[in-house]
Amino acid sequence: MPCNSNYLESDHKEVEMSRVCCLLDELAGQESINRSHWDGYHPKVYNKGLSRKAADKLVEQLCNKLQQRDVSELSLEMQIWWRDHQKADKARLQEEMKRLKDKELRKAAIAKLTPYERELLGVK
Repeated sequence: MPCNSNYLESDHKEVEMSRVCCLLDELAGQESINRSHWDGYHPKVYNKGLSRKAADKLVEQLCNKLQQRDVSELSLEMQIWWRDHQKADKARLQEEMKRLKDKELRKAAIAKLTPYERELLGVK
């Protein structure tokens, strides 16, 4: 029999992505009766070396599907995930808007500088 890594514990990202996969399974009408899938051992995630891009894609899939649903009809796990996800999205969007505003303010301030002041500051 070949060696395997079944004895290794799942890491934090595997746990979170396994939960996302279980929630996607729920939306697809599949029951997640295997509790280990919720604990980081979902077969689509555990020991697969999921990249950040792949993880983001799974989260995006779930987010897109939940935007079209009334989550009050879904499991408590789904409702909690959706609440937390929306909170994180809001914070990310606010930070992005602040960064864009700062960029615009910086651009406006630089426009007020003389060529000498720009050269002195090393700003083009």
